[in-house]
Amino acid sequence: MSANTDGLSRGIRMKDRLDGWTWNSGGGDTEADPGPPRGDRYAVPRMHRTPAQSARAAVAWIRTRWIRLVTVTTVLVLALGGWQTYTYLTRFHEQMTGPHGAFPTALGTAAPERPDRVLASGNGAPAEIAGGLVLHERDYGVMASSVRTGRTYWHYGREKTTLIAESVVGDAVVLWYGDGLAVSVDLRSGKPRWHTKLAGQAREDTGDRVWRAGKTVIINQQDRLTSLSAGNGKLLWSLAPPKGCKAWDRKAPVGLSGTAAFDATHCSETEGVSLYGVDTADGRTRWHIRNEVVGYGSLGDHTLVSVGVTGSLVTVDVSGPRPRMRSSSLSPETYLRGISSGMILLSTGKDTSLTARQVSSDSSSKVLWTVKAEKGRVLGIPRVADGRVYIPQYQSPARAEQHKAPGPPHLLVLDSRTGHELHRTALPASLYRNPNAVATGTMAVLGANSGVVRVGWIGFLVSSEDQVALAE
Repeated sequence: MSANTDGLSRGIRMKDRLDGWTWNSGGGDTEADPGPPRGDRYAVPRMHRTPAQSARAAVAWIRTRWIRLVTVTTVLVLALGGWQTYTYLTRFHEQMTGPHGAFPTALGTAAPERPDRVLASGNGAPAEIAGGLVLHERDYGVMASSVRTGRTYWHYGREKTTLIAESVVGDAVVLWYGDGLAVSVDLRSGKPRWHTKLAGQAREDTGDRVWRAGKTVIINQQDRLTSLSAGNGKLLWSLAPPKGCKAWDRKAPVGLSGTAAFDATHCSETEGVSLYGVDTADGRTRWHIRNEVVGYGSLGDHTLVSVGVTGSLVTVDVSGPRPRMRSSSLSPETYLRGISSGMILLSTGKDTSLTARQVSSDSSSKVLWTVKAEKGRVLGIPRVADGRVYIPQYQSPARAEQHKAPGPPHLLVLDSRTGHELHRTALPASLYRNPNAVATGTMAVLGANSGVVRVGWIGFLVSSEDQVALAE
């Protein structure tokens, strides 16, 4: 009986193989349970695959696994990119809004010819006019508004630090913060172009400043001058004060061809304040003037000009390594008020007149014209722009103390070649609202460009709010 049963089993298995089935092949083409069948357990038979079917199954398996791998990788990359973006946006603690609407157009391409319309100052006094934008300085950053409507176009700021200084450089504004970070913000979009961290901390009370020098940005930290590329913020050079001097003066440098002149202060007793010509490309010192106490301006590409304390006119040729100085006599109590295209503007000790002189490199000069202030009034600090001289005329501080209601100040527009008065407009009485400015400050033209002229006060007790902006 047993032999018959074994034979029957072998026959069944042979038949199954012939029919394409198997109980337990041990290969990959079966789903049968291991071991011989029992009465309560049967194998799940499976058809043998052809080579083509096996290839397609393998491809499908690989494709499924590949899709899963790509999906997981994509999710990880997006998560990592999102984290990096979040880190980038928050590492500088930046806050930005805008731009809102179309880019504002400027009121003009040059200084206004007949400025008699006072612009609204809803966002506060402007720090600078840049085309169609009015830039307002804030503790945290800068707000840009339309010069036409006064509406905010964009704002940029940073938390946990304080804005120290700013300067428009081309189509961007460079901001210098108290934590040592310099940021270039695009004027059109209000978004940062680059961030550069400098060594040391900036302090507002030290008078750190930012200036433009060609295609570079100069940051004065007093203990060093640092030059950055205006395009990408790359550090170009850094210059410590010369030997024997303790600091760089916060006064704006004098721009010349290829160089900028900086005052070094707290020098030795024999030198006092010294003027150094620094190559803006590599930071090397090209020339040096000792005992610089009068304050120079640029008369040409390689010529400096100033007026000495005794009233002498001084010119210095700095085209070579050794400056060549020449001087000629002027009237005592004469002060330098402006320089433009070989012309200088001089005022008397009481600021009652303004004289224009054409100056040559050998310090010789000739008078072009003179304008005198009206009785009881003085002339402020002028500005030359686009062939015109803009100068405020206002009541003298001594006379203002005698009158409770001083007469309105005026802005005079003169032809720079002849001194002929082209236009005159009354300035708002709000310029007199700060008694400290009236008593200790000097009224000045703060800027004239892009169809706007700004008039305000300069001095130690003067607020930036003590100014007005006018247009045609």
